[in-house]
Amino acid sequence: MRHRRWQCQIKNKFITEGREPFTVGKGATAILMVHGFADMPSVFSSMASQLAELGFTCRVMRLPGAGEPLAVAARQGVETWLAAIQAEMRDLRLRHNEVWVLGHSMGGGLAALLEITTPGTADGVIMLAPLIKVSGARAPVLSPRLWFRIAEVLLPLSGVVESAFTPQVLTKDGHEIRYLRDRFIPFATYRGLFALIDRLQRHCGELRVPVYAALVADDQIVDTAATQRWLEAGELKRHQIDIFEECGHALPSEERLLPELCNNISNFIVNT
Repeated sequence: MRHRRWQCQIKNKFITEGREPFTVGKGATAILMVHGFADMPSVFSSMASQLAELGFTCRVMRLPGAGEPLAVAARQGVETWLAAIQAEMRDLRLRHNEVWVLGHSMGGGLAALLEITTPGTADGVIMLAPLIKVSGARAPVLSPRLWFRIAEVLLPLSGVVESAFTPQVLTKDGHEIRYLRDRFIPFATYRGLFALIDRLQRHCGELRVPVYAALVADDQIVDTAATQRWLEAGELKRHQIDIFEECGHALPSEERLLPELCNNISNFIVNT
């Protein structure tokens, strides 16, 4: 009932606000920006503009299924997401000698897995609060994965779960996110999320390109400690890990941190 009511509120347009991919900047080095779970390209609006001012071409893509009807979103998973990122990277390679991939949350996990499974796709990987393991901070008693399995059993005819990301876990001060996010998510998307986590664990320590990672000290959505262990398990060619205090999981939406974060990213790329 809540899902039907939500669909009526946004009428037939489904999700259009912030859904479209976009490109800003005309720099010699390109950065492909990949959003996370339930997000839209517009999560990078401010960040892409600031990186463009620092001299980069920023291409912000949309993952298949994001902002699309449930029937379309339910057909997507790790392989279709990776294929879409790979296609964007190939297109950028035609016009740029150096191309980096930047991913936030689930997008960060996908960016890492793409480079691990197809080495040489990117010149470097930038991971913002990446999904390596789901945090248990919001899952009472049982693990997030077990709660998901229980939901699948209890709701066999639904096939959809309402997203429970509140502003308090997305941004430090609980400010409302200024763009529309996917609110109702197919079970298939959650299965893809956990499949991504499993694949990343199997490839722990195999990432070889330079990596810049920005992590959130008190992240309520992804497990920061698990991410640090995963990054430090391998023999990275060059890496830098910055941990940010007093912010939420949605780093690209933390406006007061963006100048520092964008400068860190720029300096890392330039000095690599």
